[in-house]
Formats: sequence, C-alpha cells, structure tokens
Amino acid sequence: MNAENLECTSISDTEPREPLDGDVEHRQWSLGGVTSTLVNRILDHNSTITFMSIVTVYALYGDDVRKLAFQPSADNVFVALSAMAFAIFTLEISLLCWCRASYLPKPNIEAAKKVLGEWEWRDSTSSWLRELGESLQVGSFYFWLDLISTLSMAFEMPWMNYSEDIHTAVDVSIAGKASVAGASAAQKLKVIRMVRLVRMAKLYKYLSTKQSTKRVRPENSAGADPYLVPTESHVGAEMSDRTTKKVIIGILVMLIGIPLLQADYVHYRNEFTMKMVFDNRLLLSHDYNIAAFERWEFSESLLMNTTNCIGVTYRGFDDGVRDNAIIPADRPRPADLRKEALSIITISILETSKTMTSIFDSSDRVREEALLGIILTSFIVVLLGLGMISFTKDVRHLVIVPIEKMIQLVREISENPLGTGFSLTEDKTQNDDMETTVLIRTISKIAGLMRVGFGEAGADIIGKNLNITTGGHNINLLGNGKKIRSIFGFCDVRQFTDTTECLQEEVMLFVNRIAHILHSIVVQCDGAANKNIGDAFLLTWKIPANCTGSAKDLNYAGDKALYSFVKTMIEMIRHEDFLCNFSPRALSELYERMPGYKCRIGCGLHFGWAIEGAIGSSKKIDASYISPHVNMSETLEASTKEYGVPLLMSEPFYNLLSTEAVAGCRKVDVLNLGKGGHGLYTYDIDLSVRFVDNVEREKEQDYGHVEKQSIFSVKRDKKKAPAAVNANKSHGLGELPVIRVSNDFPNVWRTDIDVIRVTAHFNGHQRSQWKSGMQALVDGKWDMAKAYFEDVLKQSEDTDVPSKIMLQRMRAYNYCCPESWQGHWQS
Repeated sequence: MNAENLECTSISDTEPREPLDGDVEHRQWSLGGVTSTLVNRILDHNSTITFMSIVTVYALYGDDVRKLAFQPSADNVFVALSAMAFAIFTLEISLLCWCRASYLPKPNIEAAKKVLGEWEWRDSTSSWLRELGESLQVGSFYFWLDLISTLSMAFEMPWMNYSEDIHTAVDVSIAGKASVAGASAAQKLKVIRMVRLVRMAKLYKYLSTKQSTKRVRPENSAGADPYLVPTESHVGAEMSDRTTKKVIIGILVMLIGIPLLQADYVHYRNEFTMKMVFDNRLLLSHDYNIAAFERWEFSESLLMNTTNCIGVTYRGFDDGVRDNAIIPADRPRPADLRKEALSIITISILETSKTMTSIFDSSDRVREEALLGIILTSFIVVLLGLGMISFTKDVRHLVIVPIEKMIQLVREISENPLGTGFSLTEDKTQNDDMETTVLIRTISKIAGLMRVGFGEAGADIIGKNLNITTGGHNINLLGNGKKIRSIFGFCDVRQFTDTTECLQEEVMLFVNRIAHILHSIVVQCDGAANKNIGDAFLLTWKIPANCTGSAKDLNYAGDKALYSFVKTMIEMIRHEDFLCNFSPRALSELYERMPGYKCRIGCGLHFGWAIEGAIGSSKKIDASYISPHVNMSETLEASTKEYGVPLLMSEPFYNLLSTEAVAGCRKVDVLNLGKGGHGLYTYDIDLSVRFVDNVEREKEQDYGHVEKQSIFSVKRDKKKAPAAVNANKSHGLGELPVIRVSNDFPNVWRTDIDVIRVTAHFNGHQRSQWKSGMQALVDGKWDMAKAYFEDVLKQSEDTDVPSKIMLQRMRAYNYCCPESWQGHWQS
C-alpha cells in the first residue's frame, strides 16, 4: 500500500471525490477509457486501502514467519506470495506516478535558474537552498519511501538471489571467500533488509487516515456537540505529515546506522575445528602412517561431535583416503535444508589445490533470527506509533486542534451569521490562558460584535466574506443589493429632544434601556433590529418571496410585528422605574421641565419591498434597506402625533393580520396615496393603565411560590435563578428585566391579560359606531358620519382624538360632502 494514498480522504462507492485546497494534485489523463480520476477513486477507496494494508503486513512478517514456522517444502508458496506482493507494490507505484503529479514531481529547470539568479541578493542562505532543492526535486518523499521498500523485497526473490545446487555452491565458495568477509557480507545483507521496515510507516498512515475519516463535520453546525473534534485542517494534515516523515527517517537512520557502526563478531569454533582437521589431513597426505591417520580421524570426529556439520568434502588430496566425511545418520541432508540455513566454510592453501569444504546446519540460528526479526518488527511498529503520538500529541493539543476549532467556528459563523448557539462559543475544557484559547474567545466576541453591528440586513455580507471555501482574500462589502419583502416597523421616542437636554450623558442609558425592552420582544417575535437612529428604531420582519396567502401561511408575521409594538408599550409602562433610573440631578431637571413625565413611543407599521445591502464606502458601511416603503413606516410613525394614537398601520400591513388581531383594530382614516384611497389603521390601546403595581407585588412575593400565570415574567429571584440575574447585568444599565412573551399566535390576542387590559377602554359598541361612521364618511353621508363620530367621542369622555379629527375636517365643509369627494382625503 502506498503512503501517498492516505493523504486523501476515502471515498464511498456512490459519492464522487471533491478535491480540496491543498490536496494532492491529480493528473487529468485517460488511457483506453480509464481516466486518472477513476484510478484515484479506486486507490483511495477503503477496500483498496484495507487490501494494501494486509499486503503490507505480509511483507513485514511473511519471510520471518516462513523461516520460523514452516518447512522448506512450503517455500514455493511464500515465494509466489512475495512475488505477488512485489508485483502489487510495483503496480501501485506505477499507477500513482501516472495519475498524481505530486507523487512524482519533475525538476522545474526554469524555477531552478530563477533561484540561482537570486543568490547574490538573498539574505537567507537556508531559504535559498530550500527553494533550490524544491525546484530540483525528483519524486516526493513517499515515492522514494515506496520505491526503496519495494526494492527491499527483491532480496526475498530466488531469481534475485541466484544460487545453484549444493555442489555448485561448494565450487563457487572454493573461489575464495574468507570466513570473516562472508560474515561481514551477511551483516550488510541484514542491514539492507532492514530497509523493509519502512513499510511500517504505511500502516501508521493507514490508521491515521481511517481515524481522520471518522472526524466528519456535523450537518447542522449550530446544533453540534461542543466537544466534537472538528474536521482536520490543512495545517494539521501538513504538521502530521511532516512529523511522520521525520520520525520515519529518524528510526531508519537508527536501525541502519547502528549496525554499521558496531564491530562484527565472528564465532571461530567451526573454523578452528576445521583448521585442526585440515592440518591433520595435510600431515596425513605428506606422510601416511597409522598414527597420522588416527589423529586425522579423531579430529574429524571431534568436528562432527562439537558442531552441526552435515557435510565435509576434501579436494586435491591424492593420498588414497576418502574424500568425504562420515556424517551421523541423524543429521539432515543439505538438500533438505534452506539455502539460508546452510553455512559453508572452505579452507585452502593458496600454493596448492588442496581444499576442505564443510557445510554446517544453521537452522537453529535462522529460526532464532526469524523470531527476533518478528519481535524487532513488532517493537518498531510500537515504537513508530508511540513516536508519532508523543511527537504530535502536544503539538496537536496546543496548536492544531485550536486552529481547527477556529476554522470550524468561522465556518459556522459564515453559514449562520445571526446564530448564537455555536458549538465552540464556550469551550468548557479550555480555561487556560493559552494564546490559542484567547483567539477562539476573540473570534466569538468578534462574531457577536458583527452580529450586533450588521444585524439581519448584513447577514449575507458576513457570510460571504467569512466563507472559507468561496470567500476571496479581500473584503467585498459593496455591490448589488438584494430585493426582499418585509414588514417595516418604525418607532420614535416622544419628547426626546427635551429629554436629551435634561439627561445629558445619561441619555445613552435611557435609549439603551428602551432598546433592551424593544429588541428583546422583537427578537422573540421573529423580528430583527436594523437601525438605531438616536431616538428612533427600525425593525423588520422578512417575508419569504414565494410566501403568500393567509396570516397562517405567513406564519403570523403581521400579528407578531403588531404584538411586538403593543407589548413594548406595555412593558415600558411596567418598567417605568427601570427606564427612568437616573441621577438626582438628571431626574430633577427632567421632571422640572416636564412634570409627570412618562416615557412613551410612537410606532408605524408598513409592508412592502426593499433593497437589502451595504450602504457607504470602504471606509464605513451600514447594512440597511432602501425603499419608499421604509420611508412609509417612518411617515406613519410621524402621523401618530396628528391622530393622537400611539400606533398607525398601513392597509398593506393590515391585510396581513389574522382575524383575531383585526378585531382590535379600527380604520382611522382614508387617504389618497397616489393610487386611490388607502386606509390608515390603529390598534386601540390605553397607555394610562398602570402596571407598576404588578412589579412591586412581584418584588414582595415569596420566590419559592409559583408565580401567577402570565405571558411575561420578570425574574429577579437571586436565590432561584442567580445565573439569569447575573447574565442580565450589562455595563451600567442596571439589572435588566428579563421579558418573556408568548408565541401562541393568533390566540395571544384573547389570552394575554395585559393586552386585554389596555384594549378594554374601547368597547364593542364604540368600535361598531366608529366603523359605521367611517363607512358613512366614505359613502359621502356626512350627516350620519357626524352622528356616529359624536357618539364615539361622547362615550370616550371626549378623549378619542381620531373622532375629533374627523369632526374637525367635516366641520370645514359644514358637514356637507363636497361634489369632488371620492371617498378619501388628499394626503
């Protein structure tokens, strides 16, 4: 299995592989209908990786297992398996060279010339040498790793380690190799075969890849487990890859270098005994006698009894004595043993042709070496794994994982800029003061600042510029806008100029406290705050482009917008003490200028289209809306002062309301806005109703008892909910009230006790009389309209301003409908 495969994410059978930034570069070639993309998919598939891992395990242990546990008769099977493994590795290397340019890069001569030309003015020699080496690089690290490990298998191939039968081997050995030289050659052969241990790197890379494929990004990042390890980053992959390379090189240098630096220890017992037999045979050949013959036979028997000799051959002795030694019957024949289990030693005299060749059985030594080889391989596997873990654990924990968490956090913010439940916003496991932890917290704070600063209108701007995949290197804030449909709500604080002059610096507290109440309710009703313009606020409720139909089809967006403003006015009455909690100096000036001051707002609601986008320049932008419909909501709010009502609605907005909400509305006027008569509507609420007593009563209650059922609740119980209280202390504004509203639309209009209280002053009879009067006015029956409006005014004890306005307008025409009347007033 090739290690380069494992840098790529495994691909399922049904999902095509999407190339990632920084991934290996694929050559787009085709050969006989087989494309390089298809080859890459096959090489990266889990089945291929698993199969190549099995082949790698065989390549590591197969030869030692053969020597330790199997008879020579099974050698042909192992030779066939080794040949198959060699062919598979060779095929894999060839395929990777064909389809991946990064696996076998070619030298870039032009880049090398350019780097050489920069030698004179380069400040850093090391960087210059590194760039020169990269430009002249032939083959990647994993290419040479795979090539060397595959070539090391050649020593296990019989045709690569050629030998004839035993007699020919004896003749070859006679050619003259000293025993010490033979031992040195064997030692070098061991060192060369240790190169096969580089295959263990492939096993580690395989396990790393299998582990990384389990680190899948959650589909819904905002709802992800905060302790889920994010997808591996390019930095993490590069760091792991470099650490792996360095550990592999270090272990290989150690394994290969240490044996080469050690002295070769040769055991001379066999040679010493052979020397004694050879000397006695020389004496026997020079002077044949009984004593010399007995000495020779004794030394030969000593050789047989003290060693594992299984064959002795004498050459060049023309003394009439036998040329072969007598071997004990229990000794194996040389032909029955493996070649590596035979140790052949030849002693000769250069001046003569007399030689003595002995064959020794080294099966025990070979099995011992095989067992030690298996132990060594397993030890190096463990050492490599522990080395990788020890080298990468701290770096990964302190650097890589925090960086990957930052990338995941940025990705979540880009996907949902207005979200708040990001998986890594508060990492409970990181309470240290590490710079990476500080960066994660800083990113979370920046995201919060952008969310508050840009608002809903700037969500696309944040998402596009923070998108890691498609976002450019530069900030792109300006460009075409996007047309949207939305409800626009505009509200303005009454008597703000006078209030500002009285409060001076504390006016900021005043405005922000109003904003806290207003925005808390609007957000809970699925709206969004857009602009804060001193004493005015712009709120929006977006309507999907393809969404039409009844109020239910629109998710009661109109009801939610109207309810938000009605509820805000109620809560402002309830929390009057919170809003007007100023210094004695400011309060004195405020009530001296405006005795009996009450904080009130006027509101306008309209529905229409707008262009959403960034307004400004690269120096300063505001994410907002441009449309005459936005201006219309502001005009409606300004008109509330003329009509003496706290809230006005346009007819397009009125048409979005449910039947339950419409029951509390009344048409206060019909104006010509350029396209015929358009109605103006209000929701009748009595702002003189007192709610402060409820708050004071809540303060005095025992917090261990269940509060009375209400649509809202102000939590001030420090014993029962200390986290909520502490969470609502904000930068000098005091203890912020926690306001809860109902989302049970449209039933909320019949169940909210507060709404019922503020609408009780305008009863059904008054509403019926007003409706009849408006219809008579439109139809030109002003005498009837006059009677209806006067009745409504009388029942309201002369407080209904819309009735006064209608009567005043008709009085200007002496209550006679003019001939030019078309059912509406001119705006």
